[in-house]
Amino acid sequence: MTELYKYKELPKYLLNRRYLFSSVFFILTFSVLFMAIYTPFSSTAWFSLTDMGNFGMMIAFYLVALSILLISKLIMYSSQDRIQFTLWKYILWVVAEVVIISIFYTHFTYVFVGPIEESIVNILAKSFGCILLIIAIPYTILTLYAAYKAKAEELQMLQYKLSMPNNETSMVYPSLINLHDYNGTLKLTINSDSLYYMESQDNYIKIHYENNGKLCSYMLRSRTKSIEESLADTSIVRCQRSYLVNVMKINHIKKGGKLRYIVLEHDDIKPIPVSESYFKNLLTKIDKFNAAALKDEKSEAEA
Repeated sequence: MTELYKYKELPKYLLNRRYLFSSVFFILTFSVLFMAIYTPFSSTAWFSLTDMGNFGMMIAFYLVALSILLISKLIMYSSQDRIQFTLWKYILWVVAEVVIISIFYTHFTYVFVGPIEESIVNILAKSFGCILLIIAIPYTILTLYAAYKAKAEELQMLQYKLSMPNNETSMVYPSLINLHDYNGTLKLTINSDSLYYMESQDNYIKIHYENNGKLCSYMLRSRTKSIEESLADTSIVRCQRSYLVNVMKINHIKKGGKLRYIVLEHDDIKPIPVSESYFKNLLTKIDKFNAAALKDEKSEAEA
């Protein structure tokens, strides 16, 4: 069982920047509610919403604890390229956060709150248990939600794969696009006729595709530059720092002030911005694949 969790990967959404930093504010909100219930029953908790002196110290403690968590998340986010986070590594990281905040709480209590009958060891032990609960409960909720999102996404992709025509029985089979993850492992093969665009999100690429008329998405852990290079010979092209689009799905390009926007064929997709530096390459790719499409249509007509 230990070996299973040692190498078990985290739900991919859990290391997303938005999830990482929103977890801090979720913990902060939960801790206020928790301490309001816990403080009256504790001999070492000095938090107060009515006593101005303790209230000021509570705010100071919260600001430092919040800074510790934000710095922790920043380090976790920036180290994803170097560290393969597994469930055990994630748990140890969270425990380290708890230990650091507990030590700070104990030091803060002795220095600023005043004399307390409890020993340092007792304060440290009680603060560790309390902070562990405050942090563990929100993290558990977020982890379950991230796992749900990842599983729902994988189910959509499985349904998409099952709906694809059999290559052996289909004479006219649209080209397939192979997508590899950060380690070069093939994670996804998608029909180019279903793919609309890709969006860079931190260390992930969010792939937007259509399945049975419904717009779906899939998160792939990969660098945007790597995806762009691997798909250089396909109809996928980068149009902005954070976006790659399928030129065969472009309805038209419009101008909005000084900016240009791509309008794709799906009504639920918002216009995608085009950077000036990528515009020429975009037009070249459009011309190339439009010419290829016209050539195919002519060949079919002659046949």
